Amino acid sequence: VEQISQYVTERALPEALSNIKNKTIHWKYIKSIEPPRVAHVRCAEVISKENQFAQITVRFHSQQVLAIYDRFGRLMHGSEILAKDVLEYVVFEKHICNQYGTWRIHEKIIPDWMPAPTPVAKTFVKPTPPPPEEEITQAEAKPDVAVMQTEPSGGTGPQVATA
Repeated sequence: VEQISQYVTERALPEALSNIKNKTIHWKYIKSIEPPRVAHVRCAEVISKENQFAQITVRFHSQQVLAIYDRFGRLMHGSEILAKDVLEYVVFEKHICNQYGTWRIHEKIIPDWMPAPTPVAKTFVKPTPPPPEEEITQAEAKPDVAVMQTEPSGGTGPQVATA
């Protein structure tokens, strides 16, 4: 967690951790299709004038390889062979007042006009099955049988009737 927090802000950290939890990620940067381009720059004061943050949005158009495996080693998303063209808008942030501050990833912007990313299939722990029902007693296993006592009319024992 400490290593990744050097590269992402407090806002992006929970999302980054949830995206890599119980997964193995194979990622490779192949090449840049276009040079990175600055799309937007902003500087804002937070609470006081001495506390300033700068944000810069950079457009990246590159070729990348991405394969995501679940905790069992099954491929969930992507391919280690197929390179894809990727268009990304990444917001970087820096605390200007900190002399030794670094630019860190703050957010990844997905514009409305971009196609939605393909959903990643998730794996779950299979719940334990309910305990087996108690064994059916022999009395419950037989059909309903009632023994009735009748007046002796020529017979010498009880007569059996079924319901």
